[in-house]
Formats: sequence, C-alpha cells, structure tokens
Amino acid sequence: MCFAVRIPTLAALAIAGAAMLASGLLAANPTYRWVDDQGVVHYGDRIPPEYADQRSDVLNRHGVAVGSREGVRTAEAREAEAREAEARAERNAQQRRDRVLLDTYLSVEEIRMLRDRRLEMLQAQLDVTASTLERLYQQLHDLEMIAAEYRPYNDDPEAERIPEDLARDLAAVQGSVLDYERTLDQGREEQLRLMDRFEADILRFEELQAYQQRRRQ
Repeated sequence: MCFAVRIPTLAALAIAGAAMLASGLLAANPTYRWVDDQGVVHYGDRIPPEYADQRSDVLNRHGVAVGSREGVRTAEAREAEAREAEARAERNAQQRRDRVLLDTYLSVEEIRMLRDRRLEMLQAQLDVTASTLERLYQQLHDLEMIAAEYRPYNDDPEAERIPEDLARDLAAVQGSVLDYERTLDQGREEQLRLMDRFEADILRFEELQAYQQRRRQ
C-alpha cells in the first residue's frame, strides 16, 4: 500500500505525514519514503518493483526518518556505475599525466631531446644484442656442421650416436639463440612504444600549452 505527494512545500509534507498517521500506515510495519522520476514523494509499507533500485528512507511511526534503504541496483545500473567509475579514473589519470608533463618540461624541444637520448640508449643495447646474436648464429652453424656427422642428424645407419657433450653444447647454443632473438624482438617493440609514447606526450604538451595561452588572453 502506498500513496504519493508532491515535494514542493514543507506544508505538503506535513499534511502527508498527518494523513499517514491517521490511516495507520506507520503503526505497524516499517514505512518507506521514496521519490520517483517526476519528483513525487511516495509513502508505503512496500516499495514497488519499479522503484526497487532507488534509495528510500525508513520512517518510524511518527513519520520521522530513522534510516535508509539502499536500492537494489539493476545490472544496467551497475554497468553504468562501472563505466562512470572507469571514466572518472581515466580523467584523474590524465590530469596526473598532464601535471607531470607541465612540471617536467618547459618546451617541446626538451621532450624531443629526452626522447632521442632514450632511443640512443636503447639502440646501443639492441646493437650489443644483435652482435651477440650474430656470434651465436656462427657457433650454432659450426656445431650443426659437426653434429651432422652423428645420429640423429645423419641418416647413415653406420653413423655414431652424437656425443653427449656435443648434444649439450648444441642445445645450449640453440637456447641462447632463442633467448637473444626474443630479447631483440622485445627491444624493437620497446623502441616503437617509446616513440609512440613520446609523440603522444609532445601532442598533449602542445595542447596544454595552447590551452594555457588561451586562458592568459
């Protein structure tokens, strides 16, 4: 059982409370108060399903709010809240990144200089890795040439089984080749990420500078 009144005046609320007391709605079970989308205040001992996802007040027998009931959020409401929380977190993160940019650099040229230094350092590491990988390729080639005389790399039924130490060396170099190839690939990917990140920083820094310039005008 429920009824509704308009929010606009305190007098209306007082009349509604008196009516509720007179009708005995507040005498037994808890009475709830909620507001619909049209701004109408509703009272009742049960909350209709269409308002179950809204917050409501719990009233005592005198019509005084003594507590509240959080609405049962629908899946859509939870998803909307999650999206809003994600958007809010992204805005906060962007604001932090903006502060770091403005606090760290005075000009776009400074960003480019740091980018170039980082890329040079990374390229030097890649050069060392590539040089080591070339030596490993040569070692692997030499070991494979020797291993080709033995089974299972030689199909000759009279060929001897590959010596254990040679098999171990071959496996070790093969493993090292894979490791350095992976390191080289990761370094090249990092190069691309680094360039993209600095390019994004430059564009954002220019936007922030333009915004500050407009505010000063």
